[in-house]
Amino acid sequence: MHIKKASYLISSPDFEKCPPAIKPEYAFIGRSNVGKSSLINMLCNNEKLAKTSGSPGKTQLINHFDIVSTIPVSEKSTKEITHQWYLVDLPGYGFAKVSISSRRRWE
Repeated sequence: MHIKKASYLISSPDFEKCPPAIKPEYAFIGRSNVGKSSLINMLCNNEKLAKTSGSPGKTQLINHFDIVSTIPVSEKSTKEITHQWYLVDLPGYGFAKVSISSRRRWE
């Protein structure tokens, strides 16, 4: 697979505000500050696509990225099949280095 295009689509505060499920989506879930956003940047070969930080809790919304990728029809073919899908960067769970007011909003 080769990612041809990766672009930010939307940040949603909750599931109801996410884009409609008209494409396959692959989400990264895990503890705070383990590298979910960095992994998205690495897969898309764009270190500025998903915002990263050394402090836990940087990702606070559900972030959707629009992806266009291609795969060869066969090993010997130059023809490719194009796929469109979403990559989703979810907030980490566990400790987050945020203000008290932000923490209260989450509760």
